[in-house]
Amino acid sequence: MSIIRLKNVSKFYYSKGIIASGISRVNLDLDVGEFVVITGESGSGKSTLLNVISGLDTYEEGEMYIEGKETSHYTATDFEGYRKKYISSIFQSFNLISSYTVYQNVAIALEIEGVPKSEIKEKVPAIIEKVGLSEYRNRKVSRLSGGQKQRVAIARALAKDTKILVADEPTGNLDSESAAGIVDLLTGISKEKLVVVVTHNFDQFKEHATRVVKMHDGKIVEDTGVVKKPEKEPAERAETAQAEHEKEPARETPRKKKMSYGTQIRLGLRNTFNLPAKFLLLLIVFLFVVFSVSSQYVSVKQQKDTVAEAGWNNYFYHYDPKRIVVEKQDRSAFTRADYEALENAPHVEKLIREDMLYDNQVYIENKEFSFYGFPMSLQSLDREVDLGTMPQNDSEVLLRGSDDGWTFGEDPESLIGNTYAYYGDDGTERKVTVTGIVFNEYNEDDMYFVEDSEIYFTDSMIAEIRKSMYASRGTTTLHINGQDITLYPGDGGLVINDNVPEGYILIPTSYDYQFEKGYAAGNDVTLGVKTLYYEEKLTLTIMGTYGEKTFEKKTGLKNLAEHDGEIYINATDYRRLYERGSYQASVFIDDTKEMEGMKDMLERGGYHVLVLKDHIYNFMNEEIVNIIQTPLAIILCLAVFFIAYFVIRLILKSRGVYFATLRMLGMGKGPARRIMRTELLLVCLIAYGLFLLFIYLNNIGVIYSERLMTYIMYLGFRDYIVLGVILLLMALVISSRSMRSIFRSSAMGAYREEA
Repeated sequence: MSIIRLKNVSKFYYSKGIIASGISRVNLDLDVGEFVVITGESGSGKSTLLNVISGLDTYEEGEMYIEGKETSHYTATDFEGYRKKYISSIFQSFNLISSYTVYQNVAIALEIEGVPKSEIKEKVPAIIEKVGLSEYRNRKVSRLSGGQKQRVAIARALAKDTKILVADEPTGNLDSESAAGIVDLLTGISKEKLVVVVTHNFDQFKEHATRVVKMHDGKIVEDTGVVKKPEKEPAERAETAQAEHEKEPARETPRKKKMSYGTQIRLGLRNTFNLPAKFLLLLIVFLFVVFSVSSQYVSVKQQKDTVAEAGWNNYFYHYDPKRIVVEKQDRSAFTRADYEALENAPHVEKLIREDMLYDNQVYIENKEFSFYGFPMSLQSLDREVDLGTMPQNDSEVLLRGSDDGWTFGEDPESLIGNTYAYYGDDGTERKVTVTGIVFNEYNEDDMYFVEDSEIYFTDSMIAEIRKSMYASRGTTTLHINGQDITLYPGDGGLVINDNVPEGYILIPTSYDYQFEKGYAAGNDVTLGVKTLYYEEKLTLTIMGTYGEKTFEKKTGLKNLAEHDGEIYINATDYRRLYERGSYQASVFIDDTKEMEGMKDMLERGGYHVLVLKDHIYNFMNEEIVNIIQTPLAIILCLAVFFIAYFVIRLILKSRGVYFATLRMLGMGKGPARRIMRTELLLVCLIAYGLFLLFIYLNNIGVIYSERLMTYIMYLGFRDYIVLGVILLLMALVISSRSMRSIFRSSAMGAYREEA
């Protein structure tokens, strides 16, 4: 039974609606031990016949049998298996991998068959020596002569150790001396294999061929045996075969295994770097993809933060996403040690000790000028004075605001040295002098001033302001004869008066009726104060009452109408009620990414915590970003993907020859895909690694980029993982689509298209 039998086999080619015949109704039987030469003029169909025999091209009519088995039902995968098991090929154009060395080109044939690495190291040097190229084993084939390349192709064919060796014009590009050497090699190989050679130069092979097949117009016109091997009698043949069997060691049946995953990955790693130009181009494309995708990712997160910040809070005027309001869990006042611990905590940018004042404006005025601002301690000022000098005593203040021609007027310097009235929350009036002015910083990029207006006081004045705020925001009651009367600031409220001795209280005559004898003097009353953080009670003796005739004498004040209903006590007693420490502070962190960690740390440290950015009201929310910004970012990422895909496809076009060569050697689609996938994934990982390196160098100050600083601000560990996964998925899709393009036709068809 012949190893190859063709019965009425025809092959047609389709191009632009035209059908051309490659071979027509060919009948041929071929067997091991034959040296078959197929010859004929150009276009006669000899190469087509060879491609059909070797499984590189399919056929449309007839039947081809392999060891008696039909192949008309074979798929592309089946023919890959057939080539892997039966066929070793030598091509006129060599079909070598130029970026590989001689050793690697020969070894690849064994790697495709799944031969162990140790066995490859043993076999390949011997095969290379057999074709006379030992001294060139580590040289890239791109640096070899034509004859040497053809010897490498033969060595690769020998490495496969298959039953059939096919050669298409193996001497076509060689000088006569090199051609003779190749013919001798093929002649020696034909003793144990079926060797089929296509040539237009029959004279080079006529002394060695055992059979000549002549083609014309796609048909066999002559099939002649040139050198006849002497026939032996049956008994003699059996005796010779027995002697040869006893003389030769037993040969193992060739093992046809699958290419290992490790080998596929190793080839992918090798291919990544063996063509520097290709690697650099792919790296540039993937860097473009990495920065583009990460930019869109950051834009979405940045937009969400912007939306989160575009709102307000009804209780805190100074909204800042970095602000955390804290109070002690036992609701006691802050101590100096508490403040120092908070200021020295990690990621704390600044600390506002008088948090209660931070959200409440006060104002100063005279006939020519008025100014509203938040009361701040001079110790918290972080700028030099632009105009004037720093305050030196409690009656002096420093103003801070925008130099916009409106806040301070056209001539800010004229305000310095003037005296203004300051009105506290408790209705008290004080005189203060402006000694200096600090201008807010102007953001030229966004064209606005970055801070609010502020009035800076000495620490003792800040304590007075805090005291007046406790008085205005707490509930003050006067307890007389078993009933509580609520006192309201500015409307019959409690006021300091130096004419009232310590431990006494002065009240209007309207309270006389509350007492049994009709007058209040000499009786005791209790003042009570209840605030969010504390309660205090103070028992005082009524020194007397005042009316219209006695008001000025007893209080030292004029115009009873403006003060009617007020209750007066000594400043010392007033302080006992209201002069308490600060119960609330604000911590500003340097990075909102650290918010959760900071919150946990403060809670573990004994504080109640309010993160302002979690308590904001706005007309927008993240849903708007999810509806608008996120889909837009996805569309842009898809655009980047398709741009990258088409560019990478152009770069990988040259790889079509490489993969077509591997397919001719019998590699299946799966291993080929994994090799390309490894190449692209590795380049993608390198690009992503460079991206992370740039961010790290920017973070430690070796380089500086505002864009990279934005990445550092908005990307956390989890985000980097998500980005990496997105990029790897894109690389996988690109490799799959690229391989689909390469595998859209047969191995030989792909080679013709790409070569």
